Amino acid sequence: MLSDGIILPEKGELILKTNDNLMDIQNATKSSDHFQKIDSGSLPSKQHFFENYAPSELTDSYRIISTPSAFAKGTLFYIQEIGKLKSLKSHTSKREALDSFLFIIVVSGSGTFTYKGKTYKLKSEDCLFIDCKKPYSHESTDSDPWELMWVHFNSILMDQYYLYFSNKTGSVAFQSEEKPEFSAILENLLMLANNKSTHSELLISQLLNTLVTRILTDNTDQQENTADKIADKIQQIKDFLDENFKKKIPLDIIADEFFISKYHMSREFKKAHGITIANYIIAKRITYAKELLRFTNMKIDEIGQFCGIEDNSYFNKVFRKFEGITASEYRKKWKGIIK
Repeated sequence: MLSDGIILPEKGELILKTNDNLMDIQNATKSSDHFQKIDSGSLPSKQHFFENYAPSELTDSYRIISTPSAFAKGTLFYIQEIGKLKSLKSHTSKREALDSFLFIIVVSGSGTFTYKGKTYKLKSEDCLFIDCKKPYSHESTDSDPWELMWVHFNSILMDQYYLYFSNKTGSVAFQSEEKPEFSAILENLLMLANNKSTHSELLISQLLNTLVTRILTDNTDQQENTADKIADKIQQIKDFLDENFKKKIPLDIIADEFFISKYHMSREFKKAHGITIANYIIAKRITYAKELLRFTNMKIDEIGQFCGIEDNSYFNKVFRKFEGITASEYRKKWKGIIK
């Protein structure tokens, strides 16, 4: 930073710095004649900002760095930095300990983003929301360089908002049906940051509030919808077992029938019902055997086979494990004597 407060950008980077009514547009290289001028009153209208430039003239990024007023910082949501970036060459960017929150949309291309030691592979349409106090890094791919839109922002309550986000969602990266709306919000934020007016900070705060609300509700809705779908599938599997517990059906076949991983099915079934699928089937067989012991005159070995346990000794062993007595003793105790 120079003594007059001007920030020097990295090579090839175009920076717009806003401070109240002042906006300085600078080029980091001496070849500024190669860059097309940006009208400070508007931004390019195309959806992909960088398509307005020939590849040989492309800068690394376009950003607006903003300094909020004391009122905004103590009361509102406020922008710290917002911009668009298109990678020209694969490189890794690392940061940590920033008092900021970052929202990114991958407009096109692909890359990786590492946050708190976990790496996410991102592609077009993906979104990401992080607390920048934690270490993070990102890198575009060489084969499919990405184009990003992003906003660094904050508010006095953002820690609490992000805690809610973390508790409700399983991942900082997500695909959203709200992506067009997210893009529109960022475009409008860019426009407001680029054209300061009396009410800019209030309007920016309103948009950022909407952005955070959309992120939180979109992700929690997705989590709830996913949980509902899994719960429905597990119920269907339970219904299937209730009808077919007497048959020998391997877990692989059941999983294939319901288009679910065998391990995922087993885990979710136990989570929902507190028992493994195998033990649920055995319990169903023993329950049915108890009904037959009490209300029919079928032989005990026939009952075992009828319930799906062909080996009589194994049937008695399992029955005793569940009931604490043999099948014969159970029949005597519960059937009683009818005269």
